[in-house]
Amino acid sequence: MKLKGTLTEHGARLLWKSFLPTIEKFGKSVQVLLGTDEVHFIQTSLNTDGVHVTARFAAETLFHLETYRCQSKHYNLIAFQLEVGLLLRVLKGAAATNAEVVDVKLTNRQGASTHVVQDVPISRPYSASDVSALVAAKEVGSYCPAYVDLRPGLAAAGAIVDRLKAVDDTAMLAIGRGGDAHLLVQTPSVALGAQLRDLPVYPHTAYDPAAHDRSKPVSEQLQGALDSGAATSVYVQLKQLARVLHTTLLTEPSQVLCGIAEGGGHVHILHVFRDPQQQDLVDEQVTLAFKLPVRDG
Repeated sequence: MKLKGTLTEHGARLLWKSFLPTIEKFGKSVQVLLGTDEVHFIQTSLNTDGVHVTARFAAETLFHLETYRCQSKHYNLIAFQLEVGLLLRVLKGAAATNAEVVDVKLTNRQGASTHVVQDVPISRPYSASDVSALVAAKEVGSYCPAYVDLRPGLAAAGAIVDRLKAVDDTAMLAIGRGGDAHLLVQTPSVALGAQLRDLPVYPHTAYDPAAHDRSKPVSEQLQGALDSGAATSVYVQLKQLARVLHTTLLTEPSQVLCGIAEGGGHVHILHVFRDPQQQDLVDEQVTLAFKLPVRDG
């Protein structure tokens, strides 16, 4: 097993300024999966209160490829777990001291524990079966039938979620193919809801301009869309949704796509980024995805 490489300045900045602080909001530990082409930072229910977090980087984004080596007997994949705060502290320290080079290397100390250079303790490298399980965990499975882009209404969405949290800890989230997102809280004493209208829908083929009858009250628009199959709803934990929405302040995505899985198994929120070299293109080398568990209504 061999792992070494020199971080790019851009990659190190992405980690310490945006992605590691985001990951730390969901749990103190993270599982790292390294391969020859990609690097993943993954949090499952082992690391969080139920939210599944996956940050994916092309290897060339994080490392200078001429220095990067990732070799193992299991498809050249290496995985382990580490404390987010420790790695974050090392990278911030390197940035603060204007370190010219940040090298990453697996080393054995005293033949017992495995460490990354810069003294960031990690778990023992995963076994082949554990690596395979982590590879499966990073896959989103099938994408949702329809997504709305929350980015145009992100400030409003965050404010709505914060307001609803004061009423109850669970809300109904509905996503409509006409570009609507609804949040609704109902308790024995109060019902409070909000609608975000005319959001972009992806894929474009999922868009249904007749999904909502704007001549009707909001509650009837939603019920009609649910009855016709033009909208889907699930119940989510508001503190988890709020945490995901607030991470956009750190990662600054160009799109925040929100969808409900086929069958209502989870909510999928995907941060899409602009290519730093060509702002009119999507950055295919970096993605950040969240899977939120659903609750009984």
